[in-house]
This record gives sequence, structure tokens and C-alpha cells, in this order.
Amino acid sequence: TMLQALSYGVYDKLPGDGRERCVTHADAVSIRAEDGRYVNRCNVSAFISNLPGMRKKNKNDTHQTTTGGGGPPDTTRFSTKDASGSTSQAANVIEALESNASALLVDEDVSA
Repeated sequence: TMLQALSYGVYDKLPGDGRERCVTHADAVSIRAEDGRYVNRCNVSAFISNLPGMRKKNKNDTHQTTTGGGGPPDTTRFSTKDASGSTSQAANVIEALESNASALLVDEDVSA
């Protein structure tokens, strides 16, 4: 697909192999939903402000950051060992922006 060609455009190619005109900045990032990925203290509040149903398991659980008192997670410092598709994609976007990506390549078929 065109998006695959763009995402592979960050790599060098042999002259004359037909791909030499598909070029992408080296710091472009492919963004996708990744169910089950680990997220650590990522500010996803630009995308997600309310995550019902997640509660702190105990006072020593640092992987589901809450606002205190066992409430919903604080999305300005969101952490989890098992992100959903939407929270993982939000974290991927924020992490790409924090690393100064020049372009975000998003495929709707693998997005949340």
C-alpha cells in the first residue's frame, strides 16, 4: 500500500529498484493500536480524559495510576501493563511527538 511504501521510505534503497522515489523523513513514525502494550506515565489526556472501570488494585500498584482514593486513572500520568487499543494508540502518538517525529503515519486498518 501507499502507507507501507511511505513507512519503508525511511530506509535506504538500491538505485533503480523502483522504490528510490518513495522517500520519508528518517524521524517519521508509524502509529497503530497495540492491545496489551505497556505504557508508563504517559500524558494521554489530550485524547482520553475519563477511563471508567480501572481501579488501583492495592496501595503498592504503580501500574494503574489513579487520582487517589481508588478513583479512575489520572490520564496526565497514565500507566498500565495492559493497554487497550485506544489508550495504546494515544500513548504511541504522544511518545512520537515527544521524540520530535516529523510525520505520523496512521493506517486506519490498524487504528483504534
